[in-house]
Amino acid sequence: MGHPDTGSEFINWTAKAWFEQAGIELTRSEPGKKNDNMCVEERNGHVVRKYLGYLRYDVPEIVPIMNELYYELNLYLNHFMPVRRTIEKVRVGAKYKRTYEKIAMTPFKRIMGHAAISEATKQRLCAEHDLLNPLHLKRKIDILIKKIYSLQKANCRAESSGEIQ
Repeated sequence: MGHPDTGSEFINWTAKAWFEQAGIELTRSEPGKKNDNMCVEERNGHVVRKYLGYLRYDVPEIVPIMNELYYELNLYLNHFMPVRRTIEKVRVGAKYKRTYEKIAMTPFKRIMGHAAISEATKQRLCAEHDLLNPLHLKRKIDILIKKIYSLQKANCRAESSGEIQ
């Protein structure tokens, strides 16, 4: 089941068409229920909040830079940042005890080892992976973050001095 936020701006229309074709129901989050879409929000905290913090970015010029940042983060995190998946989650009183995989793997390596992924897709991803350099990606990510912060800071200074009406 697909489950985007309420606004149509959050719908991935390509995924929606695939859901319909596959007979999968698309539901929506309910407005005002903060945990209705907690899995997606958990990922927002993991990636967006980790790299950009909790500031409100309201400068339109930042949008293309943020899109470029997300593209670079996608490559960096999926190809070079290993993660351990939860194997088991057991409730113990008011808390949960989680058991994780012993060996962390990158999403790229998981796809390479997955039997349901076509060889053509694996070859395409390998070609992409061979062109990537984690150090160059990390440096570009850092530059983009600094650029976003400086644009937002300049906008805040301009607003406080009365330059922007």
